[in-house]
Amino acid sequence: MNSVDHLANHRLLCIALAALYALLAGCSDGSDNHSAALPSSPLAIYQDPGTAPWNLVPREQVAETCGLDPDRLDEIDSTATHSYAIVRYGKLCHEFYHPGDPGPDEVFNNFSSTKTLAAALVGRAVLMSAELPRPLRDTDRMDDWVDDISFNPDALVAHVLAMVGFNDSLAFGERSFSYDAAGFREINRLSDVVEAVIAQDPAHFGGVTTSGEFAQQEIFDRLGMTSSEWSGESFASTWESNLRDMARLGLLLLHNGVWNQQRLVSADWVYKMTHPVFEDANTAYGYLTWTAAHKNYYVPGLDIPFPQPIGECEPPALWREYPHGLSESPDCNYDGEFSCEQTYDVGAWSALGAGGQNITVHRGLELVIVTRNAGPAAFVSAAWDLMRSALIARDPVYAGDEAAFCAAYRAGEYAPDLIVENAEP
Repeated sequence: MNSVDHLANHRLLCIALAALYALLAGCSDGSDNHSAALPSSPLAIYQDPGTAPWNLVPREQVAETCGLDPDRLDEIDSTATHSYAIVRYGKLCHEFYHPGDPGPDEVFNNFSSTKTLAAALVGRAVLMSAELPRPLRDTDRMDDWVDDISFNPDALVAHVLAMVGFNDSLAFGERSFSYDAAGFREINRLSDVVEAVIAQDPAHFGGVTTSGEFAQQEIFDRLGMTSSEWSGESFASTWESNLRDMARLGLLLLHNGVWNQQRLVSADWVYKMTHPVFEDANTAYGYLTWTAAHKNYYVPGLDIPFPQPIGECEPPALWREYPHGLSESPDCNYDGEFSCEQTYDVGAWSALGAGGQNITVHRGLELVIVTRNAGPAAFVSAAWDLMRSALIARDPVYAGDEAAFCAAYRAGEYAPDLIVENAEP
């Protein structure tokens, strides 16, 4: 049996064993009532390092364990102009540090990738507050939680997370997207919202009082992110970490908010983070997170809708059905030029920080790619464009045939590693 066949069989075996384990599992001790988990549940299908350090997969095991071609990775490293790391199947498969970039133990400002961290933190507050008399919801008005709103007083939490809360009108077709890069216009007020939620019952939240303390306790400590620092005052920037901690956040969200077999963020919240919230405003933006799109998307600093796909080899993030949530869009807003249909719901997405401090996730490939100093033009597809040849070379169906792989994958018709939970805890 070749390594590609072995890998495919290994993945199927893991899924089957996880399902069987869920059926045979015993009872939980219920020691953590803020992290929804079933006893050795379907959540066991998600593999991650827990709070332990990453163990880099040895080069001689990369093909079998990660489905990546080590020789091709060597070639990529020889010409790469920036540092990057790859996590696949929950394992640290490869990393490269470019001379002059921060090394594996050095922390660096992730700039606007902080926004995706902040959205996950709000999602954590939503899940934890669900037990309180006054839970936080994305449909809450911002002024229900904080005073002195300087933007539209009717803005909901969802509007601010999607960067449309500043609009004079929040009606369908009248919202425009404008990137709140520094956070001072609206999104930093989400820190005040989180702290107001915590203030209801600090003991319920482990005794923390600030967004920074909450992030340390509920994200960094739980994920073993020992090289992360963030005060929580700015939801737009200032999270500092190494590449490996960036990869842990990406893996948490790739696994629908599950870490160490505990649900830290609801799958529904992660879905909203990584799918367009208001298609009439931007087809490439979720909750403080950029998504792949095919048309009518906006990028920071430019107020024109782009007519062509982001990248040539990635599926767009499309909702299961329309309209959805707070959006009244009857379709994906591609004007019929590109399809709003998909076989697999596996749109790519990224946390993007100035200068190329990026986290990119491909659900259908169980893949996380993180970059350091990839450059100001590095958008959603940049990290994937860099390394995908190493993955395609070992793909179980399209090995070495990039054109065929990309045609199927971009159309949402190929997702060989999509994890589907057996039950939603």
